Amino acid sequence: MSWFDRRRRKPRKSDPDRQAEQTAGELLDRYHPRASISDGGQILIEPGKVLANIAFAMERVDTDIHTPISIEEDVAPFDELVTMVQTLRLGPTLAMHVANTAMRIMSARYPAELVRRPLPAQYDLRKLAPLTITDQQHEIAKTIFNRRTTSTADLAENDVPELESLDFTDQMQIFVALFYMFGSKLGAMKYRTGIE
Repeated sequence: MSWFDRRRRKPRKSDPDRQAEQTAGELLDRYHPRASISDGGQILIEPGKVLANIAFAMERVDTDIHTPISIEEDVAPFDELVTMVQTLRLGPTLAMHVANTAMRIMSARYPAELVRRPLPAQYDLRKLAPLTITDQQHEIAKTIFNRRTTSTADLAENDVPELESLDFTDQMQIFVALFYMFGSKLGAMKYRTGIE
């Protein structure tokens, strides 16, 4: 009966193989926030998941304005955003997505007269958040935010022509500024209305 001891066993996967399989499974799982796989110098990215992560983080800010949000940890790692902006040239997509998502979230809960009010000329995000953005980056972000605020329809990529001539660093900074502008406007509306 010694043949019972000679059962064939499947070879065990090494730790790197198991890790790679788990990572791939997370990327394919539409409910998991993983939006990329990095293998050495290459990165495979699912842009739709990055956009979904952005929307989810913005909804979290609306649910609890005091929740700490890190773009790197809660939205997308830096290398994913760089790939989207620099390699895939989706900087305008990120900007319009933030502006459109902001409008969708704000319109659902707050009075239209506050939601539709543009950021005033004297508004300076740098006085509210520790961001190191240039005057040009700030003005472009504010212009895009106000353009969506006063529009009756979502922005399309051709509605943010200011971004076309900018390099990826400028586009990344504008994306971050738009995210923070949403948070600052949301905070002001919560304070004004008492809505939590």
